Amino acid sequence: MSENKHFLGNNPISNFDEDLFNFKHYADKVKRIIQLNSSNNEPLTIGIYGKWGEGKTSFLNLVKYNIEHFEKNEKGKEYLVFEFNPWRYSDEDEMLFDFFDGISKRFFIEQKTKIQKVGKQIIRYSRYLKAIKISTTIGIPKTLGTSVSFEPSKIFEALGEDLAGEQITLEKLKDKVNEAINDANFKVIVFVDDLDRLDKNEIYTILKLIKLTANFDNFIFITTLDSEHVAKAIKERYGDNLEDGKLFLEKIINIPIHLPKIEEEDLQYFFEKKFNQITKYLDFKEIEKKQNEIKEIIQGFSASKFNSPREIIRVLNGFFIAAFGFEDEVNLTDLFWIEWIKVKNEDLYTRIKKYNSFGTMAIFNGQNVIINFNDEINYGVAKNHSLINEEEINGSRKEFIDKYPDFKETLDLLFPNKKATEVDISIYDENLNINSVTHFNKYFSFHTERKIKNTTILKIKKFIAENDEFKLYEEIKELIKNSGFNSFYTIQNLIRFYGNINSNLECRDFFYEFIIKNISIIPNSNEDMFGIDSRIRLIELIAIILNADEKNDNEKTAINIAQYLDVEELCYFTRKFKDEKTKFKGKLEKFISDKASRKFNNENPIYIIPNNPVKMIMHYWKNNDEKGFNKHIKESLTDIERVKKLIRNFPGFWNNSFYGGLQKKNYEYMKTLIDVVFVFSKIKELDDSLIRKIDINNYDYIDDVSEYNEEENLEQFIYWFKKELNDEAFGSNRK
Repeated sequence: MSENKHFLGNNPISNFDEDLFNFKHYADKVKRIIQLNSSNNEPLTIGIYGKWGEGKTSFLNLVKYNIEHFEKNEKGKEYLVFEFNPWRYSDEDEMLFDFFDGISKRFFIEQKTKIQKVGKQIIRYSRYLKAIKISTTIGIPKTLGTSVSFEPSKIFEALGEDLAGEQITLEKLKDKVNEAINDANFKVIVFVDDLDRLDKNEIYTILKLIKLTANFDNFIFITTLDSEHVAKAIKERYGDNLEDGKLFLEKIINIPIHLPKIEEEDLQYFFEKKFNQITKYLDFKEIEKKQNEIKEIIQGFSASKFNSPREIIRVLNGFFIAAFGFEDEVNLTDLFWIEWIKVKNEDLYTRIKKYNSFGTMAIFNGQNVIINFNDEINYGVAKNHSLINEEEINGSRKEFIDKYPDFKETLDLLFPNKKATEVDISIYDENLNINSVTHFNKYFSFHTERKIKNTTILKIKKFIAENDEFKLYEEIKELIKNSGFNSFYTIQNLIRFYGNINSNLECRDFFYEFIIKNISIIPNSNEDMFGIDSRIRLIELIAIILNADEKNDNEKTAINIAQYLDVEELCYFTRKFKDEKTKFKGKLEKFISDKASRKFNNENPIYIIPNNPVKMIMHYWKNNDEKGFNKHIKESLTDIERVKKLIRNFPGFWNNSFYGGLQKKNYEYMKTLIDVVFVFSKIKELDDSLIRKIDINNYDYIDDVSEYNEEENLEQFIYWFKKELNDEAFGSNRK
């Protein structure tokens, strides 16, 4: 395992570069509101409304970033920004007086006499408030050196202010603050974050500060809040119900600004970015298998399953620590979704965790057991008195689905409801699935600019319905031009939309063929963590949907699509069809062979650039045209460098970055495709010293996942070949 492991932080963003939801555009509008309000001296309060975890503080920071970096016009006022954190104080008085202390000091930072005068007037105003507080609560301390009096002006004089001849009232002092700030030609922007995280008395104090105590001219308060939570907190002071609290809040907030909606494509992009960020820190012994499980998680993402970005972070951090702890002991896909349930509904998670996975609460088939929660006693007893499972739900499963209907889809994913006769239980054991009694308890033992206009989507659907290929091409090209890589997510969602079992097949087939024919226009600058680019991901998605559709005969659609794919793309497409359910897969494999025989020749041999589908191409080419395939391999191996490239295709390719060692299993697989006797003889012919160099009795261990170069892979091939000859000779001698 690598030494450095990192959780995902939950800190708000601070600049445009971190803005994954394109809030910056709306934040810029808020900045313009403030700018356009520059000539208005009246105080203003802006409320940024949103639920917890939706990004209010991030949005506030983007507004702040805008304010500190815009260019004002010649007559515009200068801006002074003050950030007030109400969380730091133990009581309301301390919070109130420290506000004035902090903001007055902020004015003294500016080296201008008029600005400093504002600070001085605010200090006087604050002292008078303190004097009132003293006079109405504890009286006059003896240290002030004056006779006991409850008159605020007397206390004020005792504090050292020279106010001879002035009539002192709070309104008079407030007027002086206003005069000073208007004379300085400044606007003050006060940021107050997390208002909805305070208790009800603290919330009241902040609202009183905004509306009554500090509503000076040219002051703009910008605060973040969950309006419903704040309304609940203040309703007891201003009415009898929630509506009274909301009405009072409306008097405080001049401009309510609701956070822009986080659209599905944005949330999916956020999820994939954060998911890739944590999974790169996970190392696994069975890397290829775990990578496939990680891909399933990405493919199974749905924005509807998450309420906020913060919820995604919570699920991913829980998944990360669990995956790190379990290593390769569980199925990562199942682990992710049980972690999702834990965050979304702790009660359901706890009930699953405490479930008795033995006895009548399971389905028995020999020594193997699967869990599907169909556990009602005497339910589905067959004639031989063995417990069987029917598709109808019963027992705990029915109880779960009735009580938690929103979780049915995920329960069906983790604990499939199938008849025992339809289940190969060994697969669940082999894949470490949560519904296997062998593995169930493991999952709990550790636990103590991407906005797309809807009108664009509607146009695309209209042109698909009309089978208008020209207009559809132009509309998607415009979508890509305006939205960049985000258009990939929109097209991906459209593919899923038309893959719905109840969708119009004519529209589906037209759109799928259109995408394949025009795959080159899809943005292709971004690869996922497996090195699979966006075009291949769309090709695979179409194949997955066609393969899953058991209602319709999709042979014609699949064959038509295959004609437009090059041989590498066709491999990714074909491998998503399962042999046991796709009768036409053989035709797709024949296409791979035909395309390979036309593409590859002596000048461009199949193996020259090792990549993921090369072995698959070799397999189907040999299966369908063994003579042509063998001829290509033998005639193209003209130098030792090409031999190295050929062998290079068979070691594991790890983390999409380096090749491992050619292990025995890799060599054995190579023998099923390539005439290794010919390859060995070719090495002997081209450079016999390489063969003489390898002593099978004194050769280093070949590691599966350490990085090796082409020369070392070649030596490993020679080692296995010579060792095999030696073992055969030894076996003959023993006989």
